[in-house]
Amino acid sequence: MNKKFDRIDQRFEGVDQKFVDLESSLTQKIVDVEASLTHKINGLSNRIDDLALNRTTREEMKILSLRVENIEHKIGIKK
Repeated sequence: MNKKFDRIDQRFEGVDQKFVDLESSLTQKIVDVEASLTHKINGLSNRIDDLALNRTTREEMKILSLRVENIEHKIGIKK
């Protein structure tokens, strides 16, 4: 009976270290993914901020539209 337990013990030798190595590997991959996602999210925030700063407002579009209409009317190409 002892021989059977010895064989079972031999089969499980090193399993603990394999789990520790696997946990370490997965932890590092999770950290890498989190860092990558954080970098990408920050980049998207910067792009959204740039778009918001460089976008015309409705009021500005109305003013420009009126100016174009006036110019068209003055040169005679009004629709």
